[in-house]
Amino acid sequence: MRGVSKKEVILNTAENLFYQHGFHAVGVKSILNEVGVAPMTMYYHFHSKETLIVEILKRRELRYFDFLQKEIDRDNGLAAYAETLIKAHTDWMKTDGLNGCLFLRAKQEYEGVNEEIAALSKEHKKTLQQKIEQELKTFNSSKQAGTQLVMILEGITSTAQVMAMEEVEEAAFRIAKNMRADSQ
Repeated sequence: MRGVSKKEVILNTAENLFYQHGFHAVGVKSILNEVGVAPMTMYYHFHSKETLIVEILKRRELRYFDFLQKEIDRDNGLAAYAETLIKAHTDWMKTDGLNGCLFLRAKQEYEGVNEEIAALSKEHKKTLQQKIEQELKTFNSSKQAGTQLVMILEGITSTAQVMAMEEVEEAAFRIAKNMRADSQ
């Protein structure tokens, strides 16, 4: 744990466990056992499991958007933008694991139980769409193109759980290419 705070270790470990097993399947005791800290340490940093989840989702969103920001080509037209967006999303998934979307899992598990968590999940998806739509204005593309790109990303996330990532990635690139051809 040298160089990394206990809070960071708790966040990283809990995020991994939640991503692999789901939020309700992972109890605080499992996190504590994995990290090797006392309950008092965790509750010093996070008042509850739900507070921990909120911080994990906020942190994950920042990492995802930062990753996209660095990887997307915004200077060479719509085709390059769409291709690099899809590539960045699939690279994120390859690095992070092919276990679906943590935000959708949070929404599914917490809607009607904890509205703060469910709302964060919904806001993440809205923010993604708004960011893409805003960037597409540079290319004089329609709002519909933004919705289509988000649907491609969501389809990648979902389909990668049951198909080989190479097939999913190839299909996503074809769909994006057809989308651009239809809009011309």
